Amino acid sequence: MISSAQQKNAFMPLGLISVKIWGNSCHCGKALTSLSLPNECVIIGLVRDTQVILVNAEPIICDGDYILAVALNPALVPMLKLALNKRYSSHCFPQDYFPKS
Repeated sequence: MISSAQQKNAFMPLGLISVKIWGNSCHCGKALTSLSLPNECVIIGLVRDTQVILVNAEPIICDGDYILAVALNPALVPMLKLALNKRYSSHCFPQDYFPKS
């Protein structure tokens, strides 16, 4: 028999999201483990082509990847999406973004 405390904790509301990474993302070229996220949010991994790559494999984020993340509190989903969707404006790329000729 399941106690009322076990029933209460049986389902935890989570916010699972996936965010597509574009070429002008601030995260392109960085290790997945190096991302700064809001508290109570964690990266699960990423999807590249048809492969799921877990965070413990320490993949480098590329254009076209989908980052998979969880907000342990659903109210944090907007902040998590904002953190993962950071992009450079078309007028402001980092110095090392363009290859040298």
